[in-house]
Amino acid sequence: MRNPVLSFGRRVVGVSLFLFACVAPAPPLRAEPLPPDVVPITAEPDHKIRFDNGRVRLVEARIPRGRLTKFHEHQFDAFFVFFANAAVTNEAYGGKPTTSPTPVGAAYFIPAPLGGYIHRVGAGADAAVHVSALELMVPPATDRGEPEGRFPPFELAIESARGRMYRLKLDPGESAEAFTRPAGTAIVAVSSGRSSEQRDGGPTTLWDFEPGDFRWVDTAEELTVRNDGSAPIELIEIEVF
Repeated sequence: MRNPVLSFGRRVVGVSLFLFACVAPAPPLRAEPLPPDVVPITAEPDHKIRFDNGRVRLVEARIPRGRLTKFHEHQFDAFFVFFANAAVTNEAYGGKPTTSPTPVGAAYFIPAPLGGYIHRVGAGADAAVHVSALELMVPPATDRGEPEGRFPPFELAIESARGRMYRLKLDPGESAEAFTRPAGTAIVAVSSGRSSEQRDGGPTTLWDFEPGDFRWVDTAEELTVRNDGSAPIELIEIEVF
């Protein structure tokens, strides 16, 4: 199996290797118990658990300007999405801090092999950091079939051994034609706006969202998605393997 990190530069749309290098964690650490200056991610004040169903967990971080988080441990592979333009400082435990500008919509996958990794993150003086991590808490299913691909206006942002991230940008009134959304899909709003979803034989449902809003889909569905607002929208859908 090809290492998704090594193939990152070939598999990511719109996210540079420089960004990845600046936010990637240090080599994994095994610390039992944790060092006294390290907390579990669930105890880090700027990180909040927004969703947890035992399979995936969504962790949202809002870091005010000029603040560094506490050192904290990530135990699971995770997909990350940024919701604001900001200079992000990453400091691996025992390492040196690095800072990189991160654009709205930056998305990437970071594995957490051998039990996890420890770091802390900071925001620059000019802008707060807003980022969510979808943590994958169980191994991938061994009996899953090959998932269907998607067509424009969907764009493949990341493909890894743990899932795919698709970016969807729609102008007002624009629609994505009928597609299959597999069971076990996370939907993350990058922008604010309103979308409508029409399922085969079912009613139309509306979703009003702000950056960082999140939905989880347990059941596979055939549907179309339309921008029902007055401004362009951007969503990311994560198919979890």
